[in-house]
Amino acid sequence: MIRAVLQLGIWTLFCGIFYPAIVYGFSKLSFPKQSSGSLIEVDGKVIGSELLAQLFDSPQYFQSRPSAIGYDPSSSGASNLGPTSLDLSEKVEERRSFWVAKGGSEPVPLELLYSSGSGLDPHLSPEAVKYQIPIITKTKWISKERLERLVEESVESTEWGLFGPAKINILKLNLKLRSIYLDENILKN
Repeated sequence: MIRAVLQLGIWTLFCGIFYPAIVYGFSKLSFPKQSSGSLIEVDGKVIGSELLAQLFDSPQYFQSRPSAIGYDPSSSGASNLGPTSLDLSEKVEERRSFWVAKGGSEPVPLELLYSSGSGLDPHLSPEAVKYQIPIITKTKWISKERLERLVEESVESTEWGLFGPAKINILKLNLKLRSIYLDENILKN
């Protein structure tokens, strides 16, 4: 009995305290930004994370990929609706109609019609972002050429040059766009 209690105490200390402390300390020293959630601050206020999508509903900004969970970071997940689901078909048609009504052309990129598996994917492909350029230029706040340059500058290459497609972080892109608006006194805030 004493041996079992002693084993419980030793393994609890090792697995429950020492090992987590070592991993936590290593991550804080080696990857301080990432281990804190890759938070983005503007004027000393946290406005989001590079790792999580958020809703942008203003017409002068790029829109994120749809979220099946309402962009709630506390409950990552998909809708679990399959290709034969009528609910999914209706949602996709609603999203297609939304983009076409805003002035987008057909076909609408699939990333703007379907949510990601996590519901929180912060990236879009350059093609899905470029699709939105004519819609944003309708606000008359920025020229098409300037938006195209901004999008090209915002493309993140593949991981280590090998894995995954090129992508654009929508929050970072919208922050650059906001900076342009503020520099030109288009926005007051």
